[in-house]
Amino acid sequence: MTVHVLSLLLLALMFVVGSLWSVNLGILALVAAFLVGSGFGGLDADAVLSGFPSDLFVLLVGVTYLFGIAQRNGTLNRVVEAGMRLAGGRRAAIPWLMFVLTAFVAAAGALSSAAVAIVAPLAMRIAEQHRLNPLLLGLMVVQGATAGSFSPLSPFGAITSDLLRATSLPADPGGLFRNSFLFNLALACVVFCVFGGLRLLRAVVPAERAVAVGAGAGASGGGHPGDGDPDTAAPGGGDGAERGRLTTEQLLTLLGIVSLIAGAAVFRLDVGFTALTIGLLLTAFGPDRYAETVKDLPWSAVLLVCGVLTYVGVLEEIGTIDVLGELITVGGSPLLSALAASYIGGFISAFASTAGVLGASIPLTVPLLEAGLLPVTGTITAVAIASSVVDVSPLSTNGALLVANQRSMAPKLFFRRLLLWSVPVIVLAPVLAWLVFVVL
Repeated sequence: MTVHVLSLLLLALMFVVGSLWSVNLGILALVAAFLVGSGFGGLDADAVLSGFPSDLFVLLVGVTYLFGIAQRNGTLNRVVEAGMRLAGGRRAAIPWLMFVLTAFVAAAGALSSAAVAIVAPLAMRIAEQHRLNPLLLGLMVVQGATAGSFSPLSPFGAITSDLLRATSLPADPGGLFRNSFLFNLALACVVFCVFGGLRLLRAVVPAERAVAVGAGAGASGGGHPGDGDPDTAAPGGGDGAERGRLTTEQLLTLLGIVSLIAGAAVFRLDVGFTALTIGLLLTAFGPDRYAETVKDLPWSAVLLVCGVLTYVGVLEEIGTIDVLGELITVGGSPLLSALAASYIGGFISAFASTAGVLGASIPLTVPLLEAGLLPVTGTITAVAIASSVVDVSPLSTNGALLVANQRSMAPKLFFRRLLLWSVPVIVLAPVLAWLVFVVL
């Protein structure tokens, strides 16, 4: 029992250290996996590394590489430009355009934080130029990323499915995606009403101005809105006067993304290797221009996810997950145990990585699910939603991206208002998800 308590205390300590100091949680987790596995669990190095999610590593690298190329050659900006044309002069459609765009990027395979990093600078620039509430557009971006982040193609969806497939439990990626999308869509409706969306229903923006803003956003997801000339095209996107026509690279990039989705959905091709292949083919158009794409990949996020899942693998090998599951179920109601797991995941995720929290919190429910005491898809959905919807917190990656990119409000004021919104989300979202998907 001592080694199990020690391993759990070390897990909690990792999240605390990773939240308070600039130390990558993945490195902490890998070191902890070695210390606990080899030092206390009697595992050799090969057994410790057996939990390293190599397939997920390829998936994360592949999809972020492809979307990094799409970002550099201006393809994503052209998608936004088309969306702005569809919105026309309807200002109320702009927040929903941000929601749909971010949901698409996340559902197609980008990390939730990567999707926010791509769309948030554009959304905040639009908020500044059209005097829209930056909290409205920013929260719609985060809700869109969360809505799409549990698709079968996405890293969060892959993490959840892999964790279930490692047990005897049936995985339902489509059901998880549907439930998560609908929950976040409902929450986006609340955001739209609370932060002034209803007042936009009668407001109109000239279509030409909307298109100019959409086309003028920089290609780099990490850039700041307002930097540079708004009429400057994205790298690889062609001259500003050529906005009306897609370049050959952009057409092929769009074709590549569509092929990735179709290949995974229809032909069951491996998403990571397929994305890497498409990305490599696209680099042939400009090896020098795309040379920095590999450096720009979210390596810290990849290391974090793989490190935490490796540590969870060690906990499974030494029996800690089984012991913890038994403790949760002993003398208590299965429904309350599921609620506790949802709140644990939600609270920690508000201050740490969602991907890492998913890898640690979902296994807690496995004993309950294996015993048939709770619905599998509903319980996993509740924990997944509770662990991801709290990413609006300014202390999480997605919330921090909003704080860093908005220019319409004093930073401290924006931070406080975002924090005030995240508190009721952290308190209410887990219990609502539990009521809808577990109890009902």
